[in-house]
Amino acid sequence: MKIYFIYSTFKSLREAKKISSKLVKLKLAACTNIIPTIYSTYVWKKKTHIDKECSMIIKTSKSKVQKAIIFIKKKHSYECPAISAFPIKKSHKDFEKWIIDQTK
Repeated sequence: MKIYFIYSTFKSLREAKKISSKLVKLKLAACTNIIPTIYSTYVWKKKTHIDKECSMIIKTSKSKVQKAIIFIKKKHSYECPAISAFPIKKSHKDFEKWIIDQTK
């Protein structure tokens, strides 16, 4: 059994909540965690920005990672959203099973 966490940032809590709800409803994620306030520093189009954003951790099964990434990209307001997936090498077996069951 393989599970993944997907990490992404969003311009607003409202956008993150909307995408989060749809991911769970469509069974692309078992659960999400939204961190409401982060500050991101980056260069975009030759200009340095420091912006208030929020971030989300999406817990999903290996079989749903690509579909979840495509869904997030499609619904995201950013031109180039940060979306990264990380395999979870060790976790509680009941937790893994729950994620797999929730994303069937």
